[in-house]
Amino acid sequence: MRVALVHLGKKENLRELLRALSPWVEEAREGGARLLLLPELILGKRLEEGLEESLGELAEASQLFLLAGLLAQGPRNRLRVFPKGPHYDKIHPYLALGEEGDEGVEAGEGPVVWTLGERRFGLALCYDLDFPELFRSYALMGVEAFLVGSAWPGEYGELLLVLARARAAENQAYLLLANRADTGSPSFAVAPDGHLLGLKDEEGLLLFDLDFAFLEAYRTRYPILRHRRPEAYRL
Repeated sequence: MRVALVHLGKKENLRELLRALSPWVEEAREGGARLLLLPELILGKRLEEGLEESLGELAEASQLFLLAGLLAQGPRNRLRVFPKGPHYDKIHPYLALGEEGDEGVEAGEGPVVWTLGERRFGLALCYDLDFPELFRSYALMGVEAFLVGSAWPGEYGELLLVLARARAAENQAYLLLANRADTGSPSFAVAPDGHLLGLKDEEGLLLFDLDFAFLEAYRTRYPILRHRRPEAYRL
């Protein structure tokens, strides 16, 4: 399955976003992608009238699934699948002393699995990467790939790569992360064995082929999930 993510900076309004996004959507479609992952809070921490309707129309016109991070009523920090799909509200708001984060945003209630064809994707946002329990719960629900929208600060960019590669490797799942270009951290994809598949640190598109035959063979040869002993370390 071919998928895409876009490394895109925060835009000031809907018109600017659509102008920047349109060529990347067209490139993803022409490249054979089934879905395009966008970063977290692509218009920042503000509600924008018409945003969801416009993204839904763009997804329908391009025949792509668009996954976009935005601020929703609540307010909630949300990753939504367009044109017609589920949405995930960030379970772990980022509330660090002395840093801008998710102040005033309500926490989401739980994990959300999105099914595309026969494949299962787990949705997450940014700071969620610090919590391996979420990604392990997805793996135990049969998820084969994680889709993560992010606005990760550049000063913690090395930590971002460490956490993302760990979440992919320990659960033997693909991980795609679309980061906001204005934060200073890259966008990238990780294979189920922890290898980095590609990275983008300037605005633009990345295309990847998710090889689920490789994933299934790797899980069979090296069955981490089956070798778990939760009775020995139950919290």
